[in-house]
Amino acid sequence: MASAETGLYQQAETILHRLDPRVKVLSCLVLVVLSFGAAGWMQLLSVLIIVALAVWSIKPVSQRIFRLFWLLRWFLLFTFLLHLFLSPGRTLWGLSWISFDGLLLGAFVCLQMLLAVAASALLGITTTTESLSQTFGWIVRPLSWLGCRTGEWQKILLLALDFVPVVHAEIRTLAQKESKTSDGLAPADSQGRFAAWGKRLLDLIFRLVDRGDEIAHKLTLDDAAVLKANVLPAFLPMTLLDQLFTMAVCLVILSYWLVG
Repeated sequence: MASAETGLYQQAETILHRLDPRVKVLSCLVLVVLSFGAAGWMQLLSVLIIVALAVWSIKPVSQRIFRLFWLLRWFLLFTFLLHLFLSPGRTLWGLSWISFDGLLLGAFVCLQMLLAVAASALLGITTTTESLSQTFGWIVRPLSWLGCRTGEWQKILLLALDFVPVVHAEIRTLAQKESKTSDGLAPADSQGRFAAWGKRLLDLIFRLVDRGDEIAHKLTLDDAAVLKANVLPAFLPMTLLDQLFTMAVCLVILSYWLVG
């Protein structure tokens, strides 16, 4: 966890970074739904093409997505093996406990998850937390007509998103302190190791609570700026780049429907 920096915003000058955050959020939702709704390999291929092009477009920071895939390797392997050994259907190599249909289904499900994760990671890497919270406020704004406190929802989301890099920074700091102070020495017995681990965990929780309070107080004091940030530029007319990207997503939806 200390070395993982996947899914966090990375500043860069790419096409996806310049897109309107509302276009990115809605496109991400569409791609995730299409990934899990695919009924065949051709449908999944149409989603794979546009996700691959999107990953290629952020080439300077695209390695973060592959790092995220690596972190999920055991979960993906477990999912694949479940389908391989437990799915009914044709057998593989004449072995009754290995399913050929399970092999295909396991690969299909793992690819579905990878595409959904890649689409979500693309959104997180190319969009700031402020833009994500603003987009959320824009989406739920009609609910304010019913008396819902959508402005408070947006601030809570912003607080939660800003807390993610804080957790990562604290874990990385703790890992660095561990490497400097341990010097390869450990308590003599298991009870000592458990007590030392509990103390480190308690210190980490207290630091996270303090930093969370700090972020919340700052957000409260800067309430006027947050409310002002609720207002996004007019969505229509869309810029040329947003229009082209939206057309690409619509083309994927059309291809998805035709091959299905």
